[in-house]
Amino acid sequence: MLKELIDYIKAVQTDSVIDNYLDSKYIHLTDAHYDQIAGAISQGELSLKKASECPAERFFLHFYGTILYVNKSTHEQPSIYDVELVQDTNYSIETEDEAESKNLVFASFFLNDDYQPTLINYATTSETADEQKKQQTIQSVITILRGFMCAISD
Repeated sequence: MLKELIDYIKAVQTDSVIDNYLDSKYIHLTDAHYDQIAGAISQGELSLKKASECPAERFFLHFYGTILYVNKSTHEQPSIYDVELVQDTNYSIETEDEAESKNLVFASFFLNDDYQPTLINYATTSETADEQKKQQTIQSVITILRGFMCAISD
């Protein structure tokens, strides 16, 4: 999926030179790390901070069937981070059968300082998505992304 995400970024973000950023940190959240972040958020143990307080310039964040490329924005406010997403909607926690066909969803959006996403682009390899599905895809990753970014801001 990482290769597909990089290809998507190259195709959609024509003004971006992704090759300049391939030295970005790649973080793969294990199930335990994912659960730890989700638990800390739901129990109020993680102090939520503004996106601008996160020290990371750019990184890949991989969890379950999702990879995010998060890059400090070079645009004017309100964009703090630009995010590129690839998600395998056929991904199952129980099985990771490589033979199964992948239904990949790609999305580009930016985050403001309060982690509110604004959709820029959305594409899928097999199904047409309505506006609600697009928003669900983005919202499904925001909580963990926000938790991770707040955790590394401490």
